[in-house]
Amino acid sequence: MNLSLGAALKELGIVLEKTDYVSYCDDAFSRVKKAARDGNPYELLITDLSFKEEFQKQEIRSGSELIKAVKGIQPDIKVLVFSVTDLKTTADSLFSDFGINGYVPKSRGAALHFSSAIQSIYQGKRYYPPNLKRTKGDGIVYELTSTEMIIIDLIAEGRSQKWVAGYLRENNIIPYSLSSIEKAINRLKTVFEVSTLAQLISHFKDRGII
Repeated sequence: MNLSLGAALKELGIVLEKTDYVSYCDDAFSRVKKAARDGNPYELLITDLSFKEEFQKQEIRSGSELIKAVKGIQPDIKVLVFSVTDLKTTADSLFSDFGINGYVPKSRGAALHFSSAIQSIYQGKRYYPPNLKRTKGDGIVYELTSTEMIIIDLIAEGRSQKWVAGYLRENNIIPYSLSSIEKAINRLKTVFEVSTLAQLISHFKDRGII
């Protein structure tokens, strides 16, 4: 995928310097910050969304976190997401929440879409890929409370509901009873039309919520 991406850039006459390609989000953020400080800012950030956890610990651990951090120091930078995720909900949330300029799923024919995306962004347009997958609950609009978000995040990490109840109690986050956690989960399952906790977690991951 990286080779096809490089080939597409070359065909467009864009020379990618070796120093402009990095494997870690922290390094990407540092380079964008330095370039802006030196008065030679980057025009375009191309990033994946998720990265394999490695021995070297990172402050910025996902593409969405990187986009947010970069936009914080250079709001006008263009952003193209190049990701294996081909879900409509993921792309939609990135366009609305982070103001990205293009989204290309890593799939067969990605190089062609990537080239089209670069040209669209250069012309001041957004590039929205065709044939993204829809998932159940795409049309549902529901804003999680801070407590619901904590519950879902912790359970997604593999914590038991009993453990989560103890965590909420220790941190004085109300309500923290086990029954209130069960009720919150059942409410969310009803809202998002899923029958199991695993499906609920999977749905939130697919939508980029967690």
